[in-house]
Formats: sequence, C-alpha cells, structure tokens
Amino acid sequence: MKALDTLAQLPRLNLRGFTSPVQHLERLSAKIGVEVWCKRDDIGTVGLAGNKVRKLEVELAYAIAQGAKHLVVEGSRLSNAARAVAAAAAAIGLQCTLVLCHDEPSEAVGNLLLDGLYGANLRFVGNVSWAELAQHAEAVVAELEHAGERVYRLPIGCASARSSLGFALAYAELREQMANQGREVGTVLHASSSGGTHSGLVLGNALFGSPSTIRGIVVAGEVYDDVPGQYLAFAQGGARLIGAELELTRSDINLTEDYLGEGYGLPAPGVMEAINLLATTEGIVVDPVYSAKAVAALIDLAAKKELEGPVVFWHTGGYHSLFDPHYSRKVWSGIERLSAIQL
Repeated sequence: MKALDTLAQLPRLNLRGFTSPVQHLERLSAKIGVEVWCKRDDIGTVGLAGNKVRKLEVELAYAIAQGAKHLVVEGSRLSNAARAVAAAAAAIGLQCTLVLCHDEPSEAVGNLLLDGLYGANLRFVGNVSWAELAQHAEAVVAELEHAGERVYRLPIGCASARSSLGFALAYAELREQMANQGREVGTVLHASSSGGTHSGLVLGNALFGSPSTIRGIVVAGEVYDDVPGQYLAFAQGGARLIGAELELTRSDINLTEDYLGEGYGLPAPGVMEAINLLATTEGIVVDPVYSAKAVAALIDLAAKKELEGPVVFWHTGGYHSLFDPHYSRKVWSGIERLSAIQL
C-alpha cells in the first residue's frame, strides 16, 4: 500500500535509540488465564521513556523543519509528556517552557524534578481546568513570540494528527515483533488520556486491514468535550497526512471509562492490586496515574472472558510518579506483606 510506504518514509528523529522489546508475561498469563505480552515502551533513559517519545519523534522533526527554537507544552505537574518534551529539548538543543497546572509544590519529585534538571522553564498556573490550562499556554506562546522567540506549541499530551503517525509506525513494529515470535496481535490494550497513542494504533491497525482489537482504557476523562470524536479526528487527520484512503468511523474508537475511578490521578478500584500483581509476577512496575489503571482493566476483562488473545499490554511508561510522596505512601501502605515490618 502506498500509504504504508509514505508512513515508513516519514521524517522523524531517533530519540529512543533502540526498539523497545515485546515480552511474553508467562507468569501473569497463568495468573489471569489469558495469553499476555507486553510492549515495553516504559524502557528507556530516565527522561525519554514512555509513549510520548514516539509522538515527539515525528512532531519535533516537523517542528525543526519549521524553524522552531522554543517548545511550549502544557500539562499537569505529573505530566509524562512535559517531562519527555523537556528531555527532548535538552537532547536536540531547543529551549523549552512547560505550562503546568497546580501550584508549585514544596518538594520537587518525580517528573517535576526531571523537568527542572533538563533545563525547562516552569510556569505554574494553579488548579485550573484543561481548557483554562490551554488558554494559559496560548498566553505564554504569545509572550514568547512577542519577545522574538520562534515557538512551536505542542498540544496537551503531545497528541495530534501528526503525532498519531508515530503510533501507526509503532503498530507496524509490534506486528513484526509478534510475527517473529510466531504470534499474532489479537488485542492491544493501553492506558489513554490525550489520545495520540490510541488514534495512532487505530490508524496503524486499519492500514493492515484491522486484524486486531485496539482497546483504550481512559485515565483522564475531561481532556476533550467529545473524547471519541477527538480521537477519531486525530486518526483521520493522520490518514490524510500519508494519503491513506480509509473509512475510519467512531466505531473504530474502542474506549472505556469503566476503570477511571474518581478521575485523573485519583483512586480507582483494582489499581493497587494491579501494581502489586505485575511487580511480583513479572518484575514490571506500573504507576497509579496511568498504566496501573490499564492493568486493572486487563485483569478484570480477563476474568470476564472479554479479551481476544494474544493480548498485548502496551506499557506506556509513567513510573516516575511512583516517586511522588502522594503516591508512594499509598502504594507502600497498600502492600499487605509489609504490614509486619517495623518502620
């Protein structure tokens, strides 16, 4: 297909330095009764790990071609996207400003500590909605441009039609890896917030004739007024960029908010159990903000016999938030086998 050739030739940076492995989770599979593999996008350098990097490889190649010298992105102070942008900017020699909701904390930990180490300029704008956060980011861009900066603004989560192409490429990568293992991709399950990962996987799957089911587990439900509609727009826009004649519709966007719990970064049923089970069976860490909600969904859907295997859990990263005291205390207190330890 011509579109696949165009996709393969897409200008992009190499920020990861290697192809993340796909790993058979034999012990977890035995525990939950379904064949599970893991696409290890959590593996990488401290700053450039996680799913955002694939988006940035495409988006920043375009930004550089447009002459950008200063990157601006908004997010929460826990944002994996903001941390990845800060690291990427340092690696390729661009300036970077992060517009972050919430007030500046008394202690910089996790992603926020890394943001500062990578030299990003941090703008804290208080407890605002996602829409208000975007307005603050627009104001920062206007301020920098007025000062003569050549600014490229990245959307929240680095999610866009263009960045979705990074995950269309990733889907092709996964298919090849699984084929080398003599396996196919039945279901891809992943944590989803801003939509670039899901839309890209949906697009990649469609380019290969839709052989897989792509299931997004929503971990931030208020980013857009119409979440499925925005995801679909990203996928359709990505298809247009590579000249793919595809009939993508809302039915292609398979999302659930059943595991969102109280909201973004807030408790949800099964999260602590998911963190504990994956750590003790496979030595893999997931975090309570993003990836653990997807693992909780994986465990529950397997118990309900609602997954078509082989299942690939796409580990989108985000372990850094475990080192935020707000979360580390909860995780520690939830480990029952530690109850007898004298602290």
